[in-house]
Amino acid sequence: MSTVLAPIKPAERIWVVGAINGDHGALCAVHRKLAQHMKPGDRLVYLGNYWGDGTAENVVATINELLLFRRFFIAKDGVDISDIAFLRGAVEEMLSKLQQIQFAPNPGEVFDWMLTRGIAGPVRAYGFDPVHVQRTMHQGAHAISQWTSGFADAVRRHSGHNALMSDLKHAAYSTDGRLIFVHTGLDGSRPLTGQTDTFWWGGSMFEAITERYYDCARIVRGASQGQTGLQEREFTLSLDGGAGRGGHLIAVALDGQGAVIEQITSS
Repeated sequence: MSTVLAPIKPAERIWVVGAINGDHGALCAVHRKLAQHMKPGDRLVYLGNYWGDGTAENVVATINELLLFRRFFIAKDGVDISDIAFLRGAVEEMLSKLQQIQFAPNPGEVFDWMLTRGIAGPVRAYGFDPVHVQRTMHQGAHAISQWTSGFADAVRRHSGHNALMSDLKHAAYSTDGRLIFVHTGLDGSRPLTGQTDTFWWGGSMFEAITERYYDCARIVRGASQGQTGLQEREFTLSLDGGAGRGGHLIAVALDGQGAVIEQITSS
């Protein structure tokens, strides 16, 4: 069994939360509503970009809020740890690579690329100036290794942050094969175990899906580079409401075939 894919037991309602993008206020608003709407037997899947690119305060507060709600959810009667899943978003994928960036052929170029895609907020959140880090990335492997070690220590100082990062899954699926959950992309020509980095950077491939993927009734994603809002098509569902970018956070309850039976927004 893959350790990077999260199996979700089928349920009458699976709650799915779109890309959060470090929007602490939006996440709190959705969590307040979720707490009132959830019923015994419900499942819960988060679709990534928790660390976002907001202010440092928002990033840390957002992760703390996720940890608190996970504790609240797991404490409910009859809930199993496998009833909740957190997917790795593009920002979390970059955070993972950032902690090993000294092994990259061109660390400076890689970090510059990350800066254009939102890594500055998380870097700032743990007490580092992205401009100073940018200079360090051009000072050789020893200096970079010292920085990554210091960054890892800073993350560990926030209780639960490192554990959550280590627990993130690349994708999730219902064990009856009817639903698949991804961050932003999926290559319809490859099996779920052969997607490489498509989950984070293959948004255009997701949008090109017009046929059934194996026996899956619907593929659900949390982040879109194009249109925001709930985008529903025959075999796909996109839930990027623009949280953290002036929009709102979307959460939906899906039935076993991927039909939206309830919707919550932060606004």
